[in-house]
Amino acid sequence: MTYKSLRCAVLMIACAVPMAYVSAQSTAELWYVRQLKPKSFDPAKVFTNSFSIELPKDWQLAPGHTGTVFSVVERTKKWETGGLITLEYQRLQAALDPSLMKDMSERELREVQLREANGKQFGVEVLTAGPGFVIFIHYDRPGVSGVDDHVVQYEIPVGLTLYKLICIAPAAGIEKYRPTFAHTAASFTPLKQGS
Repeated sequence: MTYKSLRCAVLMIACAVPMAYVSAQSTAELWYVRQLKPKSFDPAKVFTNSFSIELPKDWQLAPGHTGTVFSVVERTKKWETGGLITLEYQRLQAALDPSLMKDMSERELREVQLREANGKQFGVEVLTAGPGFVIFIHYDRPGVSGVDDHVVQYEIPVGLTLYKLICIAPAAGIEKYRPTFAHTAASFTPLKQGS
């Protein structure tokens, strides 16, 4: 083996290792992670003295109603769809037992599938991260602009409250939004148990 062919082989292996690492990354590493230097986020905002969350800079904040705490939408050109993040909550009758999270995730997925009859490529995973457990549901559905949207739903139980952080963006451009959605979800911090 010549020096040149050895160098070529080493270079090929060096290129293959990062590719293998990327494909081996878990859902949590891709969809639930804070950015090291989040320049494109405002400082954490405290809502209802119950939790704090970091939201994208230059997105428009909108108030919620009934079970919705807030929504933020990306500012885009007129009639162009962009990203949306909304936070909903529901009261639970009892705190969720961690041993039942897998069953709960499957039940929540079935409910989403019933509501989103035209949805496709559904997936669910229970992440052990953040304030405890996070139910991660994702799927595609027809969007308002005529192309598919990708929906990512983080369900975060905190005491007697189940928070649902729902993130939506055009499916064709989801990789642009993934770091924003991942950081926002991972920045969700309960300030008191059961809030």
